[in-house]
Amino acid sequence: MKKQFYLAAFLWLCATTTWAQNRLTGRVADAADNSPLPGVNVLIKGTSTGANTDSEGKFTFTSITSGGTLVVSYIGYVTQEINVGNRNNIDIVLKVDTKTLSEVVVTGYGSQSKRDITGAVATVDMKQALAVPATNLAQAIQGRVAGVSVSNENSPGGGVVVRIRGFGTINDNSPLYVIDGTPTKGSLNSLN
Repeated sequence: MKKQFYLAAFLWLCATTTWAQNRLTGRVADAADNSPLPGVNVLIKGTSTGANTDSEGKFTFTSITSGGTLVVSYIGYVTQEINVGNRNNIDIVLKVDTKTLSEVVVTGYGSQSKRDITGAVATVDMKQALAVPATNLAQAIQGRVAGVSVSNENSPGGGVVVRIRGFGTINDNSPLYVIDGTPTKGSLNSLN
């Protein structure tokens, strides 16, 4: 009876030690300010096993072979391959990839890759827009984007009227401006 107990205890100890070595946790952060990055793709190279980071930038794999490699990717950041070795916890720091930032388009309340958008997308190079003297933002973008009409309200002290592809919306033809994540409706006169 004692031998069976020692054998069971030995097997349990081996199983828990093996489980602890196969479990991998980690955190992904931004290189600039060490803030956590949520939604980062972490994939075990050569497999279809992957995880996404949570709101605190943390991820967990319940089983990974020793010496495996992680592929860490996120839109706007440089993709990294990290050798796990015998580590159980990995802290990963991603650097911004300035070359791919021009491929991301902010749409409404989110962002999408430029190649995934099926509609018309136009961008305004603000360096060129600021080269011409203008008193407000509407004058700076006037004539720079096809399909966008910028004109005056034709009233004393009136603001500017911006129309995208003509007059087709029922009740209101004004576009919705999203400035630093805040929806803004109305005149562009208040913007510097």
